[in-house]
Amino acid sequence: MTASAPCTSDDCEIEWLEGGGIFRITRQAKLNAVTRAVLDGLASALTELEGGRGHFLLIHGQGDKAFCAGTDLAEIMQMSDEAAAAKTDLARDLFVRLSRSPVISVAAINGLAYGGGLELAMCSTFRVAAPHVSVSLPEIKLGVLPSYGGTQFLPALVGRARALDMMLTGRSVPAAEALAMGLLDRVVAAGESVLDAAEALARTVTGFSRAAVNGIRRCVEVSGDTVTRAGLDVEAAEARAATASPDAKEGIAAFLEKRRPIFNRQAS
Repeated sequence: MTASAPCTSDDCEIEWLEGGGIFRITRQAKLNAVTRAVLDGLASALTELEGGRGHFLLIHGQGDKAFCAGTDLAEIMQMSDEAAAAKTDLARDLFVRLSRSPVISVAAINGLAYGGGLELAMCSTFRVAAPHVSVSLPEIKLGVLPSYGGTQFLPALVGRARALDMMLTGRSVPAAEALAMGLLDRVVAAGESVLDAAEALARTVTGFSRAAVNGIRRCVEVSGDTVTRAGLDVEAAEARAATASPDAKEGIAAFLEKRRPIFNRQAS
């Protein structure tokens, strides 16, 4: 059973599914470029999910040409400097919030993801793409910088050298290369639905213990290029908490009884 709910404008829509939802940018004619209304709609969807509506969010762009081509430059040009800066700050804060949210987010990348569109994908928990996809942070060509968190998200995913190569050349990276460098998590086979693959991934992860899933995410959040005592201490604390949870007892009992475990679906 699904139900669709409009955003506050025609720029996006929210489709509610059992256990989660799909946030879709509906600006196909404008390559799904990000407007202020898109940001407001995404924030609204995330707030509902964090409030108990569901556990996963799929992010998608209308059509198969563009996931999202970045911020809407026409909108920016019509804004005052203060309003444009406020939009940038809103996007950056929202993307960081999404990256840290207990809601599992999956960017279902069905076309090009450039600029702010790639930043939106990078702040998601996972990135699943169609084979014809290309990704880029081309802001250098306009004399500006990635400003929705891209200068931080990209090095965290692919390392400093690859991040600099992409950002200082503004080059377009095809799906296969993006997968190899760790910028994409999965590329579906030709003809396969990227949205279906994203939903399957989200349902797999959210089917596990929320205590364990969130514990792993918190451990990875503090990890770095080398193993540190501080990171190991976080792992030790999270492992103790997960082991003491009812989910751990249920998981072990289900394994011994050769049945599917029934985990607590509440975030922790």
